Amino acid sequence: MMDEKRELPAGLYYRGSVLWVRFMVHGQKEQREPVPPGKDGKPRSVRAALQYRSERITQLARGEVIADSRRLTVGMLLDGVLLDYEINGRASVDTAKTRIRMLKEAVGSRLAVTFSTEDVQRLQIEWQRAGLTPGTINRRCNLLRKAFRLAWRSGRFPRLLYVPKLEEHAARGVYIGEAAAEKIAANLPPYAVDPFTFALLNGTRKGQLAATERRFVDLDRGVIEWPAAVCKARVPHTLPLEGESLAIVERAMANARPWCRYLFHGRDCAPGRDPRTMSKRYACLGNLRVAFQKACAAAGLVVGRKHGGLVWHCTRNTAATDLVAAGCTIDDVMKVGGWKTADVARRYDLGNLEALRARIAAARTRGTVVRLADKRRAPV
Repeated sequence: MMDEKRELPAGLYYRGSVLWVRFMVHGQKEQREPVPPGKDGKPRSVRAALQYRSERITQLARGEVIADSRRLTVGMLLDGVLLDYEINGRASVDTAKTRIRMLKEAVGSRLAVTFSTEDVQRLQIEWQRAGLTPGTINRRCNLLRKAFRLAWRSGRFPRLLYVPKLEEHAARGVYIGEAAAEKIAANLPPYAVDPFTFALLNGTRKGQLAATERRFVDLDRGVIEWPAAVCKARVPHTLPLEGESLAIVERAMANARPWCRYLFHGRDCAPGRDPRTMSKRYACLGNLRVAFQKACAAAGLVVGRKHGGLVWHCTRNTAATDLVAAGCTIDDVMKVGGWKTADVARRYDLGNLEALRARIAAARTRGTVVRLADKRRAPV
């Protein structure tokens, strides 16, 4: 290594194991910076480093690239992602804050120019050994990829970073059958039963359901109209009410509490409650995750995605599956559950085998399904 270092062309040198360049532009103070990895994430060769040095001299002479980009850390780039989320009012900003905090703890102090794809892969291996699922690792890495992309687009940073994506083999979801739903409801606290049943019928997201205010409800028209601000897709969502869904909303409206503007109320809803004690994401109702887990455990049902069991989000799978089985089109399913694209709505449909069996039986009765042997015997 020492012989290799001594034989480097002028303008190149090693600092530890990292190859650096040095140069001057217009006779100003000497510039020094590490050579970033190539597009494949691997360290550049001496020849490629010389080409990079030539490009940097040209760029700085024209004033095209900010000289301070070499001082940026990965943590600084991640801060740009949070800023983007907050400016655009993304509903997942709280989740992003948690994931970015974990990324900063792991690699936040690293210089962005020396951070490579190999560093990302080492981090992924470390997380896998810690027991994290590929899905969790991918969600974190998505933010890392976005951090470099935003910095590159804004001109703060001269390159993108290739972040590999792990293969995911997670289950699409679990269908909550009628018997299981009855057992869960029987073990939920009373204030959580109607929200659970409503979500099971319509696939409404938990955060959107908890944020429902009474002013969103129009009983004369039989609808709930959620404004874009409380919807994940950031577009207004109107749901027509009927049957049990309408009965639940009518019951909740009759149980209106003057001191609380929300449709559904949680365990701690009381006059004079400090608004600061409410969940920012789940309002008065609160996050029903623990209550749901306890109800499932009491009902003898498997809980948690890791074990292939139930989570609250399975209500969306159940609603989509039941709506398709009932004959609703995919457009109808999107409108009920608030899905933005047909592809995503289809992924939530787990397929109702009993409904399929009934349709096949009905088709055979009508004579629209003919056995292959019968076709062969049919006269020409």
